[in-house]
Parts: sequence; structure tokens; C-alpha cells
Amino acid sequence: MKDNISTDRQLSMIDLFAGCGGLSLGFELEGFTPLLFSEINLNAAQTYMMNRPKDNVVPVGDVYSLTNDNLRLLREMWRLKGISEIDVVCGGPPCQGYSGIGHRRSFDVEKDAIPSNQLFSEMVRVVSFLQPRAFLFENVKGLLSGRWTKNGKKGEIFRDVLSAFQSIPEYSVGWDLLHAKDYGVPQNRPRVVIVGYRQDVLAERANPLLNGFSEDPSPYLGRGDARDLGYIPVGNVKAPTLSELLGDLIDPSYREKGITKRYPHAAQNQFQRWLRKSPEGKVAGKGAPLTEHEYSKHSPAVMSKFAHMIKNDGEIPESMRTKKFAQRVLPEIWNRSGPNITATSLPDDYVHFAQPRVPSVREWARIQTFPDWYQFAGPRTTGGRRRAGDPDAGLWDREVPKYTQIGNAVPVFLAQHIAKHMKSILSGSNEFTAARQE
Repeated sequence: MKDNISTDRQLSMIDLFAGCGGLSLGFELEGFTPLLFSEINLNAAQTYMMNRPKDNVVPVGDVYSLTNDNLRLLREMWRLKGISEIDVVCGGPPCQGYSGIGHRRSFDVEKDAIPSNQLFSEMVRVVSFLQPRAFLFENVKGLLSGRWTKNGKKGEIFRDVLSAFQSIPEYSVGWDLLHAKDYGVPQNRPRVVIVGYRQDVLAERANPLLNGFSEDPSPYLGRGDARDLGYIPVGNVKAPTLSELLGDLIDPSYREKGITKRYPHAAQNQFQRWLRKSPEGKVAGKGAPLTEHEYSKHSPAVMSKFAHMIKNDGEIPESMRTKKFAQRVLPEIWNRSGPNITATSLPDDYVHFAQPRVPSVREWARIQTFPDWYQFAGPRTTGGRRRAGDPDAGLWDREVPKYTQIGNAVPVFLAQHIAKHMKSILSGSNEFTAARQE
């Protein structure tokens, strides 16, 4: 982990479908400067902007407004500022149509009819026009097995997405299935990545023999080639336990307060010190201001159920079982296989390991490895239908409260490890060659 935002020579980046900014933040921590971000949801866009200097990045709402004419004007503006080319275009188009954990309800709508499922083609267009030195696409594991229609072939969505990126001239492209837990993130969180480098960047340093992709993509669904090619780092970073991550936020008086506005304890380990460190490098001590640590108001019956679950290894008494959700207790420590959770858009999925309550927004953000100085705009949470939209009625707009913004984000540590590796390739360091020889 780096202490704060790097002061090395800054490379440039564009973040499409940026959400609340987890992917951008990981790149910023490695010295990249975001020049532009696109995010159609107002709350998520406000979160992105409130954590960054407003005069440094161009905000764009709908990615469709980034027409080629507008991109041409932006490119000329950047050239006048001495930025001759973009180093990285990255993005993760909205994934609810592919995800196995996104929506609570099953809607009778084909995936090729969901507008957000077609947004990858806009990223392909932007990359094709701007010709950045590299690009990074990320999405959920469900993309690998998704069908456009009920009668379609398993994996056809991913085949089309990968083929679209491979069709961009003059790029060498690889893909892989990563698990965030291998990159220091306290979650399993499998993610699909497609990464491409302009061939003049790789030059004589790489002669990739990219895997083909047949009509039946199933042989490729387990593991891609990006790590073998050295395009993406091999993950070997131990993730903190949730006790190590969240222990300093446990407030014995949380029931009476309803919200904890100051750190109840001093930082107890390196993870907590990093999370509590400001962009200027100061570590918040005991009693320093703390934000987003408000607690959900549970009924006595719910608290009793949670307390029973904590004491009995997650077991829910038969008299308290419901069909609504399969809640789990957050494990205080991991078993031998490491992190086995994935933060979603709802805190209700999990019960705190030490207190009979669901995690706070700040705890949720820490599980996604956001530092404590990072703030979030919008409502704390909202109703399921407002969060899901109504595809049956053709309503695709969704509210994106704080928990959902966080749950949809790319974990900062994962983004940072990828950014560090891509930076080493773009800067011509020896780390790229070493990675290919491992």
C-alpha cells in the first residue's frame, strides 16, 4: 500500500462509467491524473467530484454525449495543455444485466434489450477514436456466462464484448478472471478484465500469442491470458481480516448514539493507519472526526436474531427465518481459503461480527478499501424498486444511494495494483519483463 497519492510524474487517464470513483482512485494513488470521467447517475457523479479538485477533470453525464466531434475538441484542448496523448482509458459499464447478485427480482426482459448492456460498444468507440496507450475494461464474472437471449449460447455476451475490443486496430489484447482477495482486498469478488496495449507501446518487449476464441467459449471461461502475458499483475497480496480492517471502528456505545462521529479507538495496525491517513499524510487519532458511521435502526426482534447469529456461527433460529434474504455474519477472521464475501449494493446481506447490526456506510467503504477521507453523496439507502428500476415498464433509471455506490465500485486496492502494473509497462520499467518470466 502507498501512503498517499503519489507525487511521481503523472500519467493521464479517462474513466468511463466511473461510478463513485473506486477505479479512478486506485489509478490516482499510482500517479495517474483523471482528465475526464463519465457517470450518468447524479449521486455517484457528485461523489466523484466532491473528492477531487473540480478544475482538473471534465465531468460528462451520458457517455453518448461524448461524440467523436466532442472528443476531437477535448483532444485539442488537452494538447494545448501539453498532453499529447491519453495514457489509459478505463471503464466498467453498468453490470446489473450480467450480475448474479445485482437485482433482487427476476425481470422478464432479454439482456439484449437492456440499454446498459450495450454500453461496452461506446467504450470501444472512445478507445478507437482516442487511441490511448492502453485500455482497461472490467466487469462482473457473470459476463462470462451471459446470454443475450434465453435461447442464446452460454458465453455469447462475453464473446461479443471481447471480439469488439480485439477488433480495435493496432492493439494487443488479453483478458482474465481476477479475484480481488489476491490483491489485498478483504473480499473474494471475482472480476473479468480485458486489457489492451497499443502495439507501439509493447514494441519489441512482447510478442503475445493470444488465445483464440471459438464458437463455444466454455474452454476459456476458467482463466484468461492477461496474467500469463504480463498485461495484468499476478495477485499474491494477503488481504486483512475484517477484525484488522474494522476493529478500530467498534463503538461500545453505538446503540445510545445512533451515530459515531469520532474515532472510538486509535489505529491498531497498518491497514487502519492507511485507511485513516489523509491525502496530506496525517493519520487520524482517537477522537478525531469520523464520517459515515451511522447505524441502521433495527427492531428488538431483529437485534435478537443478529445476536443469536453472532453467537452461533451464523445460524438463524427457525422461528426467525424469512424467505427474504439469506443473511450471513461477517467473519472476523478468514478460513484457509481466505476472504469468502462480496460486498453488494445492500448492507442487509451481512451482520457485523461483533455487534448485532448491519455494517455502516464507512465500514462498507472500508471493505471496498476506500480510505476514510473519501466522502459519499446522496441518500444512505433507498427502496428496492427505486434501486432496481422497473424494466418491465421500460424504466431503466435507478437511484444509487451510498451503499449501492460503494457496492458497485471497483475495490481501490485492486485498482491500485492493476494501475501500478500498467504504469510499469507504460513507463518502460523492467517489472513488465519480470512479470512475464514468473
